[in-house]
Amino acid sequence: MMHRERLERLAALLEDYRDRDLPRFDLQGWGASTSQRRRRLWLREDTCKTAACAVGLACSSGIFAEDGLSCETDANGAITPILGDLEGWTAVKVFFNLDQHQASELFAAHSYELSEGEAAAQAVAMRIRQTIAPQIQAI
Repeated sequence: MMHRERLERLAALLEDYRDRDLPRFDLQGWGASTSQRRRRLWLREDTCKTAACAVGLACSSGIFAEDGLSCETDANGAITPILGDLEGWTAVKVFFNLDQHQASELFAAHSYELSEGEAAAQAVAMRIRQTIAPQIQAI
């Protein structure tokens, strides 16, 4: 059974997202950041000029840190979700207790008409809320 409380927290995070916020919302990948070179040192700029999807925002926001979800940034600035020894889609599916179809339906760019900005974040939040809403069975 999917982890409704965690999905609820993610929906709330996405509902609060605005286009002026950083990182920029983009369903095309987990997330990315830029690096800047100063005096022979590469400095990571994770707080600006970044993009992240719903899961990337969840990882980088820290709201799930106590639950074990975090992210790793590689040398190219690509962000990957991490849960213990798991990473990527496997980490996402285990963390939210989703199957492949559910994870893809909620978080994959191809599941949405828009993939960037506030409207896309709101669409993901709405789909999460629809997915976790109690199902009323007809009598």
